[in-house]
Amino acid sequence: PANRHERLQILQKMWAHAQFCMSGDHTLEAAEAAVSEVASKEADDYFVFLLSDANLRRYGIAPEELGEVLVADSRVNAFAIFIAGGSEADRLVKALPFGRGYVCADTARLPGAFKEIFSSVSVQKTS
Repeated sequence: PANRHERLQILQKMWAHAQFCMSGDHTLEAAEAAVSEVASKEADDYFVFLLSDANLRRYGIAPEELGEVLVADSRVNAFAIFIAGGSEADRLVKALPFGRGYVCADTARLPGAFKEIFSSVSVQKTS
């Protein structure tokens, strides 16, 4: 997105989709598709942000499986952000590759989570 208005439009589409999607979990498939799609385009940087409610166990998804998808392409900076509180979200973050998972119990803190992610990637690039 080139400006704040275009970013807002993307977020509104994401919000609308999340409100009306069917129940069930397609986290792994969505992450795999996102990493593949992002990597297929020419770009300076590649990012994937997977937003989840941290209910992966309910659908039989092991955090290790998600971790493998997040690091499947070394060009892609892929992260899982769990919009949830409690021990399940913390357990998932600890099981993912270091720095690939974040817990955001309060959606008002989501911009801070993105800032932290971008800062960490920026530091890694300069190292």
